[in-house]
Amino acid sequence: MSYKNIFLLILAGFFYPAQWLAAAPPPTPAVPMINLTFGKVAVFDEELEANRWGIEYRFRPFGKYDLIPAIGYAFSEDDDSFFYTDLRYDYWLNDRWVLIPSLGVGVFTDGKKLDLGNDLEFRSGVELAYRFDNNYRAGVALFHLSNASLSDDNPGTEALVFSLSIPLKK
Repeated sequence: MSYKNIFLLILAGFFYPAQWLAAAPPPTPAVPMINLTFGKVAVFDEELEANRWGIEYRFRPFGKYDLIPAIGYAFSEDDDSFFYTDLRYDYWLNDRWVLIPSLGVGVFTDGKKLDLGNDLEFRSGVELAYRFDNNYRAGVALFHLSNASLSDDNPGTEALVFSLSIPLKK
């Protein structure tokens, strides 16, 4: 089984409300956040791997299931970029740790080396973050980008990033 398939199976498990992942109540009222990221894109392909930076705006949760919409922009030293929107959910494991699965879609611009086969790309991922007393969060996230076979060429790629989420005042 490939790394991609294992990652997708794990991610699907996070979206299914499993008994072992009964979410704790949020420790504080939800506020919008700015999320800054730094890491690597193409982490499983040494020939294509590049440094990657990103910024994201996370809105307040909405609806019956408290889904969190976000918009973001990521770019790499290889000149590729990704503008996206996604939905995520905060699974509070306790009052400090939060697991955040996400699914989204966006427009990818190929870089010097990385070509994902289509401008339209889907993003799935999971982040594990620690909440500090001031409600800032520091975490690590793994994302998969794929065009879901919309093109004949669908290489996909993964990004591994460290994140800092900054809460915005109400």
